[in-house]
Amino acid sequence: MEEPRLHVVVDRATLLTAIQAAEAVAPTSSTKPILTHLLLRATPAGIEVVATDSQVGLRCLAPGGRVEIPGEVVIGARQIGAILKESSSPAVTLRMARSGDQHVVEISLADGDYQIQAVVGEAFPEVGAYPDGAPGHTVPGARLHEMFRVTTLAMDKDRASPVLSGLSLSVGEGKLVLAATDGKVLAESIDLSDRYQSIDGKRLQLVLPALTVNHLSRVLSGDIPAKVEFTSSGKVVFFRLHLADGQRMDITSRLIDGTFPSYAAAIAAVPGAATVTFQASELASAVRRTALMTNQSARGIVMALEKDRAVFSNLNFTNGSARIPVNCQYSGSPVRLGFSSSYLGDVIKAYHGETVTIELGRGMVMRQPGCTFLVMPITLPN
Repeated sequence: MEEPRLHVVVDRATLLTAIQAAEAVAPTSSTKPILTHLLLRATPAGIEVVATDSQVGLRCLAPGGRVEIPGEVVIGARQIGAILKESSSPAVTLRMARSGDQHVVEISLADGDYQIQAVVGEAFPEVGAYPDGAPGHTVPGARLHEMFRVTTLAMDKDRASPVLSGLSLSVGEGKLVLAATDGKVLAESIDLSDRYQSIDGKRLQLVLPALTVNHLSRVLSGDIPAKVEFTSSGKVVFFRLHLADGQRMDITSRLIDGTFPSYAAAIAAVPGAATVTFQASELASAVRRTALMTNQSARGIVMALEKDRAVFSNLNFTNGSARIPVNCQYSGSPVRLGFSSSYLGDVIKAYHGETVTIELGRGMVMRQPGCTFLVMPITLPN
């Protein structure tokens, strides 16, 4: 067997960003222990960090630096990240070496030196790269971050259905649409641009797995990329995130095999439907205070509407009772509506603007530019 070789000097902070993103993908335990490791590959372009859990793969390039000897090494996912995080050294040197009968990676920093064991003789699983030149789509990183923020709240947290636990992504006719629903709350976000066109006459329609969405959300919540490219091939989707200072991250994922439910009719405007408008901060406070009298198994609260006034109360009295009056703009007939405090609370957190207008049609529909929410009502006892 050929002796493994590697010697590279690279910016510590840049490498740490790549390592931390890869750590989030690599499982902490697995029936395949190699998956708990990272592959570090030194090339003339820089050092690439690769991780996978068999469903999601990540390749992150830390560009620049000085590659003395190109090569690759497999090491434990958590140890090197902790070492780099605790250091204040501007640069880090990685070099393959022997320590007795073991292969080790020597980590040299301005404030300390380390040796960690390398895995030799076991192949790291192949992780697909973004298919350069393939037709795809591009979205500004900040816009995609916001679209994830307002839609992921509606994904099915109980994982009862693979499709409903995922995130719908569709592109075509000048629109990028993300949507999620667990059957009780729905969130849709739309970005309009001429760049979102069908490819070869086909509208792109995918359902991203929850795990993939979590990884993307985590990356997008950090150093927001300037732009994100994405494309698909068969049952695999590819994302390329262009980060600061030329750093590039590719995320590859299997797709959920299934069809996302058609929801357009549920959020369509209902002619003549009543509306109620609140100050957003007052509505959020009323929901939070009423929810104090609910518990994990019974999150239901009631909103009783009459002219320019709403009264919130909890549906079950296991923990006591609340009665919270709030001023509003409402001119319809008196009505009582039940809903989950956690669902409405999540929607209000995602909502922008000083006021919230709720359409009382097939459910509670709230709209803001580029985004629509639906909270389904709870059946109230007579």
